[in-house]
Amino acid sequence: MSPSPDAMHVRRVLFLAGALALTLLLFLIGWRGAAQQVFSAASPEEAAAALRSFGLWTPLVSVLLMVVQSVLAPLPGSFVAAANGAIYGIWWGTLLSWIGGMAGGLATYGLGRLSGNVLEQRWKDTPLWQRLTGVGAARRFWIVLIARMTPIVSLDFIGYLAGVSRMPLPSYTLANAIGILPGMLAYTLIGSELIQGRAISWQIAVALLLIVVLFIIGRRRLRTLNVERANVER
Repeated sequence: MSPSPDAMHVRRVLFLAGALALTLLLFLIGWRGAAQQVFSAASPEEAAAALRSFGLWTPLVSVLLMVVQSVLAPLPGSFVAAANGAIYGIWWGTLLSWIGGMAGGLATYGLGRLSGNVLEQRWKDTPLWQRLTGVGAARRFWIVLIARMTPIVSLDFIGYLAGVSRMPLPSYTLANAIGILPGMLAYTLIGSELIQGRAISWQIAVALLLIVVLFIIGRRRLRTLNVERANVER
């Protein structure tokens, strides 16, 4: 059953209101120069110093910067996660990074849903688009989950594609929530360790190994899904 015109109007109004509020907040962030300093930082320490300048507003600014990274990729959002680890430690930093990643993922999903045919015409020939639109809901969940766990895959690209392909929001949200967690933990751990002056520790080694393993597993699983899809189409 399609939503009523009134419901669609309310959604548009809410979206525009949220976009306006986000724009104003981002303007304030830009005025302070935090976005440029964080995304151009040469180290997690520099990114953390830029975020700390906001005092009590630092958590909100961190989340907003991760939303900006998602919407306006290819900005390096991993530096924001590492900065969170440097400021708040491993566990609170991971939680904050996860919240920012979720907010960014939902923002790109929403923009994808509202884009109509614009992005669909642009991406309809990409392999990932064909995977998402050519399989059932259960397999879409696994495709998004694996893609989110693969560090080399752009997070914003996945969110836009999921929205444009009309992937169910609950399924996408769950896949996004689980998929981004290992990477956020790894980047936050690296930032937390580096800020304490430990250039290389076993924790950093484990974090880097986790990123590599996630990439390998993700690539292999995506290849498996490709083979399964090809067998079904024969």
